[in-house]
Amino acid sequence: MVIIGGLGTIMGSFLGAGFILLMPIFLNIFFHAVFGKSVDATITSALEQVIFGVMIIMFLIFEPLGLARLWQLTKERLRLWPFKH
Repeated sequence: MVIIGGLGTIMGSFLGAGFILLMPIFLNIFFHAVFGKSVDATITSALEQVIFGVMIIMFLIFEPLGLARLWQLTKERLRLWPFKH
């Protein structure tokens, strides 16, 4: 949760917790929309673990400061959006 959200920030803790909490819900909604019926819980559980592992590896490689840093960069870009200084 802390690795994905971002180390050393309070916002990162909240973003990481939100990701860990909401990702299984969105995964179930996605499977229900694609397949039209419920999918076996063992498949979704295994897929959750794979997604968590891949996300941790990707964040450690590409964005070590996590979702908090991405949120900060997004806010800065939107603040300067119409006029690039």
